[in-house]
Amino acid sequence: MARRVSLASGAAVLALLSGLTMALPASGAQTGVAVSIPSGAGLAASAPGYMPSSITVVIGVNNTVTWTNADPVHHTVTPSTEPAGNPWTVGSGDMAQNAVYSFTFTVPGTYTYGCAYHSTMAGTIVVKAGVTTTPEFPTASLAVILFAVIAAVMLAAPRLRASRMGSMAA
Repeated sequence: MARRVSLASGAAVLALLSGLTMALPASGAQTGVAVSIPSGAGLAASAPGYMPSSITVVIGVNNTVTWTNADPVHHTVTPSTEPAGNPWTVGSGDMAQNAVYSFTFTVPGTYTYGCAYHSTMAGTIVVKAGVTTTPEFPTASLAVILFAVIAAVMLAAPRLRASRMGSMAA
């Protein structure tokens, strides 16, 4: 009997832990946006420039932009216009081939930038404020509560049965 209770307890704990693992959201699940500077980016007005040249990001969701220079020619990511209160004022500086530059945007608004060496290269970033809402009671929490109740019942049932059998024998 003790072995059955121990096995049931182990199963209940395992079920509870797996429920917690599946139900809890991944924290810090933030992504960024990649912008490439392809080979030949600054050769002429019809050159590809930044790819993509226009992006939209949302603060707290994907507001880190990473530029990678895949061109053997040097380039820059230099801010042109930006909203007031914006901390992005310096840019990348000189970027040799395979150089990477990242910036996390924290002020909503429209930003434009270009290459200091190639005037035909230009890009636009629209930064939107993150959505802040009061979350509803998550369904995942209900699953965790359900697992906890099942575990409690599995642990308590043998004891209740034993105490009930003892009172019926008396």
